[in-house]
Amino acid sequence: MMVTALAEIEPSSLNLVRMFGVLVGGLALFLLGLEFLTGALKAIAGSRLQAMLSALTANRFRGVLGGAVITALLNSSTITTVLMVGFVSAGLMTLSQSVPMIMGANIGSTVTAQIIAFDVSRLTPFMLAVGYLLHAFAKRVLLRQLGGVILGLGLLFLGIQFMGDATRPLRTFQPFIDAMQDMENPLLGIIVGAVFTAVVQSSAATLAIVIALGGQGLMPLEAGIALILGANIGTCGTALLAAIGKPPEALQVGIVHLIFNALGILFWVFFIPQMADLTRYISPSHPELEGVARLAAETPRQVANVHTIFSVVSTLILIWFSGPISRIAQRIVPSRPQESKPAGEALYLDESSLTVPSLGLERICLELRRLGEHVFGIVRRGSVTVIDGSMEDINRLLEQDRDTDQLASEILHYIGQLSEVEHSSKEGQRMVGLAQITTNLESVSGIIATNLVSVGQQRLSQGIDLTRLRDESTVRFAEAVLRDLELAITTIGQPSGEAAAQISAAKADVEALAAAARQGVLNRLQLADRNDVLNFRLATDLIEQFRQISQISRAIAKRSEDFN
Repeated sequence: MMVTALAEIEPSSLNLVRMFGVLVGGLALFLLGLEFLTGALKAIAGSRLQAMLSALTANRFRGVLGGAVITALLNSSTITTVLMVGFVSAGLMTLSQSVPMIMGANIGSTVTAQIIAFDVSRLTPFMLAVGYLLHAFAKRVLLRQLGGVILGLGLLFLGIQFMGDATRPLRTFQPFIDAMQDMENPLLGIIVGAVFTAVVQSSAATLAIVIALGGQGLMPLEAGIALILGANIGTCGTALLAAIGKPPEALQVGIVHLIFNALGILFWVFFIPQMADLTRYISPSHPELEGVARLAAETPRQVANVHTIFSVVSTLILIWFSGPISRIAQRIVPSRPQESKPAGEALYLDESSLTVPSLGLERICLELRRLGEHVFGIVRRGSVTVIDGSMEDINRLLEQDRDTDQLASEILHYIGQLSEVEHSSKEGQRMVGLAQITTNLESVSGIIATNLVSVGQQRLSQGIDLTRLRDESTVRFAEAVLRDLELAITTIGQPSGEAAAQISAAKADVEALAAAARQGVLNRLQLADRNDVLNFRLATDLIEQFRQISQISRAIAKRSEDFN
């Protein structure tokens, strides 16, 4: 039906409504293909991104390279910039470290433009067929992901073909030809490119339309340059929107992106004719053709090269001013004094990381270690409070346990959200393991809040003195349990075979220390009266609860090793 509609669009009978429908449909196909391509590339490259990010902040040049590579892998400078917003807001990266990566993201985004400049219309049906078959029926995950890449590329090229076919009749439509000539006015072209890109939230879509028009010989290169410059401003809007509601440092990242692109545009806007001449010189030419035919053959690659020249040259110039650029952003959006979040509120679970499972998993690990430190504090204070603490101390433990429950719920909800994103089987196993570790930590806090607090409340209500039962054996036992728990928490997200083996090997020692503690309590009490019997029951209950905490510590270390 769509092919029939295309066939009916004739220059002699210009139907603007039908033409607009086909143009919008082509743009929709292009954006759908971009979504398929981006999702598949994220699934393939996602597991490698965290390792790359951790090694890319050593210097500005590695940062540029990292931003370019990650953006090329994710097929979106917007995603990279939004990730930078999340990293800076969580304190995982400084603003100055993010500047080179944002510059590199602009370079990485030129890969898409270079790809869509190819004329592969004859291969498009085969790409769609092969991509769909692999994506729908392949048994191996990697083949399904590659199928998504091929299918996405096929939809990209099909969308561009539709847009090109829709605009072909405009070759003889004089008002449109005049409008394209007016677009050579840099200010008008920049405004149109910026507004359109901000609306569709994709600079690649703007480039696709410019390439489609250029492929029909409808857009002079100078007009295309102005639109591309505007697209680089419009693409900053998504990162600025992503920073709303986040700390000032996150908004500063969006401002850095805007400053970088604005400075690049201010430089190039005075040299558009020279840029056009340089681009024509380095791009393939077709002197055997004439007029519109030559424009149609040469302009798509020229448009893609313009985007690359803008990003690469702007970066080479502005990379030396990354420090001043970050300071300007900090002046525009001053930082506020750092406010520590309540223990029950998540600090690292940023929605921007949900787009890439490997990054989301790293955020979960950071939050779990924070939860683990909170739980360790509860156990350490609880071991003292239950023996000689006041009712106020006990109530404080209960409040801290409620914080544990709240944060654990947020972590589990985040894991649930992440599980809905396409991910590998290994990433799925990690999600399961981290969910189990979350419930393990919640159980440790529950042991203190339920069982040990109950012992403390009985002690206070019946006036029992448990301090006289504290001796070297009970102290050594408690210290061993705390040591194992602390070591287990350090393995979350950072698996250590040595640490896991150390905790596992300590099982026999902990059991021996527990037996020694029970024997020490029995030696002191002798069970001569009912009061001694009650004291013995409370003391041995405490020892048993700490044994359970030790068992949970071993489970945490084992799961960290198995699922990481």
